[in-house]
Amino acid sequence: MAPRKSLLVQLVPWTSTSLSVRLVHAVSTEQFTPIQQRAAAALLGAIVGDAAAQTSHWNYDRSAFHAKLRSEGRFETPEFFRSNGFYTVTPGRNSCYGDQIIAIAEHLVNNPKDPLGQTNTAKLVDKLEATFDGASAYGPWPLDPEAPKPTMPIAGPWRHGSLKGFLDNLRAGKREIPECGSDDFQADCFAKAIPCVALYAGHPELLAFVETAVRSTQNTAEAVAFAQAAAKVLEGCVLGHANDVASAIELASAALQARPLRPGVLSPSQALELVLEICGMGPPSFESAVSTLGGHPMMKPNLKSPVSLVA
Repeated sequence: MAPRKSLLVQLVPWTSTSLSVRLVHAVSTEQFTPIQQRAAAALLGAIVGDAAAQTSHWNYDRSAFHAKLRSEGRFETPEFFRSNGFYTVTPGRNSCYGDQIIAIAEHLVNNPKDPLGQTNTAKLVDKLEATFDGASAYGPWPLDPEAPKPTMPIAGPWRHGSLKGFLDNLRAGKREIPECGSDDFQADCFAKAIPCVALYAGHPELLAFVETAVRSTQNTAEAVAFAQAAAKVLEGCVLGHANDVASAIELASAALQARPLRPGVLSPSQALELVLEICGMGPPSFESAVSTLGGHPMMKPNLKSPVSLVA
């Protein structure tokens, strides 16, 4: 199955405005098939959602954050609300998650012939390096160990741990995937899966493409396994095989192979089944669903702290 390049090629060149405008056009234009429109909508939703959230990124004290939203009359409209205690970038720009989505998407459409094959993975590494290295908007790297700690929030974007490890590996001469990837299994993996699904939903090698994209900066079985689980959920939605999120999760769970992870860590299939269980309980709100999930016997051993669910 050929990738839907004709639609996603509109990603190039990237600017914060042109990408959104072009993708909105793609979503609403009849010249594209419903699958292509859903693929564009998935990518657009991820990028815009990330931008809407970065201004209030990492508010781990939910009660305090909600009180602040209510005091400003923004509880029902929290998007683009300024409450980021870690870093400050222009509203409308993306976080490090969104920038990873964009970097992967640009690589895919700029290298239409086997973009995640062996001949082009070096270009992907170069692309990610240029996006996040010391010459980028993310600022100097490595940091001067003698320099005083910066005042929070810092001016400019925040470089995540997975990317610090990736850049350190490059400095050590590890420039090939997967060796360049860091020992990290945080949520960056989901971000990198989204453009892969947008371009390759329905392709028999989708999960292999997702693994390559993830291991570029996160060389762990956990990151790959959960990114592939997220990819299968999104794929069901993009292809129209699922009527709702619950049915997409059911399809994904059935399609995933068991993967050996660290002892005590939920497998992707277990995690998806747990999500379905919580959804089936019918909690009255997102807050109550999070609380129910956090108190579930299957989740408790996997939570490092009370803020793990928020993180």
